[in-house]
Amino acid sequence: MTFVLAIFLGLIISIGGIIIPGMLNMTIAKISIKESQKQALNFALGAVVVVFIQSFLGTYFAKFLDANPVFSEGLKKIGTFIFIGLTIAFTIMGFNAKKKKEIEVKIDKKRNRFLYGMALSSFNMFAIPWYALTTLMMSSKELFQYDIVSILLFSLAAASGTYFVFYLYAKFFKKIEHKLTFIVQNINFLIATLTGIVAVSSLYKMFF
Repeated sequence: MTFVLAIFLGLIISIGGIIIPGMLNMTIAKISIKESQKQALNFALGAVVVVFIQSFLGTYFAKFLDANPVFSEGLKKIGTFIFIGLTIAFTIMGFNAKKKKEIEVKIDKKRNRFLYGMALSSFNMFAIPWYALTTLMMSSKELFQYDIVSILLFSLAAASGTYFVFYLYAKFFKKIEHKLTFIVQNINFLIATLTGIVAVSSLYKMFF
């Protein structure tokens, strides 16, 4: 059951962190439209290799924080307020979705797509703290354990979940481009609900 939870959490946390249109998603969509789906998926593979490393490092780092009650409790409190901030941010993004313009991305045609994916993904500095904080929060609720097998399964699931989202962007973006605003708006509210639940449960545990 522990390993199943690790896989499930890896999938959910990674999908939640990457599904909103951003630089990586839109680059994949642009490559798929302007070049080919094969090139877009090569880019995606390069990106998820980095995601695996980032999720492993973030979770392994969280293991040491979790072993130190002083640091882990402080970080969990910080994480609670981060989730409150995310809830507010995603709610605002949901209401402002109709005003959003298409995200502009520039594609370097001279680069190998796999290496290009690795390069752009490595610039996502939010990934490591995202995985560290989310696994700490899940650990505090006894939903995640920091044994090496769980960490590896979680990281593989995170990479798989990210690739799944990238695949959808490469495969179906052109068909749903005109519906993107509606999708973004609803996803924002869904993520706001999820982060809100985590924030409220963490606040309850903190004060009661």
